Amino acid sequence: MTRMRPFLIIMLVVTGSLCVIAVQVHRVAAVRQRHEAAIAAFEQLRRDASKVIELRAKRDVVAWRERPRADVLALVNAALVDAGIPTDRLQGIGEGVDTPVTSAQGGESTLRRQSLAISLERLTPAQIGQLLERWHLVQDQWSAGRLELTHRRDPKEPDLYDLRLHISAVYLART
Repeated sequence: MTRMRPFLIIMLVVTGSLCVIAVQVHRVAAVRQRHEAAIAAFEQLRRDASKVIELRAKRDVVAWRERPRADVLALVNAALVDAGIPTDRLQGIGEGVDTPVTSAQGGESTLRRQSLAISLERLTPAQIGQLLERWHLVQDQWSAGRLELTHRRDPKEPDLYDLRLHISAVYLART
């Protein structure tokens, strides 16, 4: 029995050491996993911050210009043609609204916003995307804002929508 005692002690020491090593390996794996998650979160935050900076640079640009005089009907028809959409889908352009833009402090400013609503009918989602892409690419003054989609209930053409597109232009009012 005394010869077995050193063997048992060695076995207990080895088993204890293996347990300690297993716990440490588990801790290292958990720390590595948290580290990788932190790096992924940091990268996502960096991408989000870059996107915010990019979008802030693209917000309404106010040039030293007067109220937009461009013929919106011609601009819309050109965008429709560029997007490959028949111009007969245009149902009309609503009455324009011209309002002052409030300053960051809440007071009056010399900026004004002209807004219009464009009504189009029988468009597919792909056509709506193409139109918005063309509008964004060719327009430096009028920016697309709110979209109102109405799904057409036609069993023969189930994927068609009517679109009411609100556009606006910010300009500097003459004092």
